[in-house]
Amino acid sequence: MFGEEYTVNLLTLILIVFASGFIGYSLRSRQIKKKQIKIVELRREMVDNHAHILELEKENVILERQYQSTKTPVRQIISLTNEKEENREVLDSAI
Repeated sequence: MFGEEYTVNLLTLILIVFASGFIGYSLRSRQIKKKQIKIVELRREMVDNHAHILELEKENVILERQYQSTKTPVRQIISLTNEKEENREVLDSAI
């Protein structure tokens, strides 16, 4: 089994080592580049989402200010019925 000997040219061995290193480097750099592109896309998406959230918050603040600036009096339903009865009494007494 170990009796056979193979001769390998030193130049061929060096060429194989450099070729395999170059192929491995190119494959890995391609993977890294794809991941970096994905990271940039995700960051851009996050910034867009944060901008949208800030716009919604700004609209919310504007609406809250508008709501607080309107000072319309709120009447209770009971007081409205009492006023109607008083108005009826006034009208009945006028007739």
